[in-house]
Amino acid sequence: MKKTPTALGAAIESRAEAAVPTPRQVIPDGCNMGVLLRVAIGANVAALVVAVAASPQFDQVFGLFLSLAALVEPVMLMTLVIWCLLRRGLPPLRPALQRGIAWSVPFVLTVLLMQVFGAFAPAEQGWVRVAYPLVALAAGISTQHYLELRARAFSPAMVEAKFQALQSRIRPHFFFNSLNAVLSVVRDDPARAERMLENIAELFRAVMGDVRKLVPLEQELDLCRKYVEVEQTRLGDRLQVDWQVGAVHPRARVPQLLLQPIIENAVRYGAEKVAGRCDIVVRIRQHGFNLEIFVSNPIAREPIQREGNQIGLDNIRGRLALIYDLEARLETRVRRERFELLMSIPVEHKAQG
Repeated sequence: MKKTPTALGAAIESRAEAAVPTPRQVIPDGCNMGVLLRVAIGANVAALVVAVAASPQFDQVFGLFLSLAALVEPVMLMTLVIWCLLRRGLPPLRPALQRGIAWSVPFVLTVLLMQVFGAFAPAEQGWVRVAYPLVALAAGISTQHYLELRARAFSPAMVEAKFQALQSRIRPHFFFNSLNAVLSVVRDDPARAERMLENIAELFRAVMGDVRKLVPLEQELDLCRKYVEVEQTRLGDRLQVDWQVGAVHPRARVPQLLLQPIIENAVRYGAEKVAGRCDIVVRIRQHGFNLEIFVSNPIAREPIQREGNQIGLDNIRGRLALIYDLEARLETRVRRERFELLMSIPVEHKAQG
């Protein structure tokens, strides 16, 4: 049966929707730091471009920019707040209706502010009263459309493919060393060898699992302690870890296998390379709505040290970007012959759906 153009178009649209589906919520998340920064930068750049284009002389650009910013900034900030509230408070609606609501917010706010502050639109310039709201409407449409397209690019199918690529790069090289360590003690201390194999099984299960999954912080710490116990069998008393875990939300959740690769790097490029005792410090604190993780380890003097650490850290940065966007940060530095890592992520305490 021959397909009509309408049916063919519907089929193509259906396949496109399956590959890159429309997000359930298309109202921008004004509470998200990444959204806030992108909108703020875009709005101010647009105001600056208009000021440059409309100013007859260069020395008037700054004054006109300030005049535009006096209207743009309040509308932008209030729009983000209302988008945030709508995204969390509205019942499930059709995407088309959500788009209309999102577009109308900056338009309505501009009209209201112009009514309150008439100085933005002098009476002798009546066209401004029409131009400003229309510009706000156009800005709302373009901003919402851009953020929806970005959300489509990070749709579950696309995110899953990126996560699989990142997960495939997590190298379980410690398994080979751990199994060799088990073989060295299996005859003299079978009970210890059995416990090591159980720990290795837990580590292997985590590596093979979904690294996007949020797990309780204590579960991730328990996995790290098991990894350290396995490595201490191989390295002996040279490897010491100082766990400094402060007061954290009892249901705080973190991405699975987030901390273990960091400690693995500390062991691989610290205890394995440095002669004598290797003291690794792991400090975890909660500051407000952020969880801060600090890891410090001694480093060898070989140039390969920093490159080696960077391989695993690029993987973690990629995962943090996919999960938290700009709300997470990861910084590293070398100080006093120690490699220091500071990571900050939002405190998650809700069960993952």
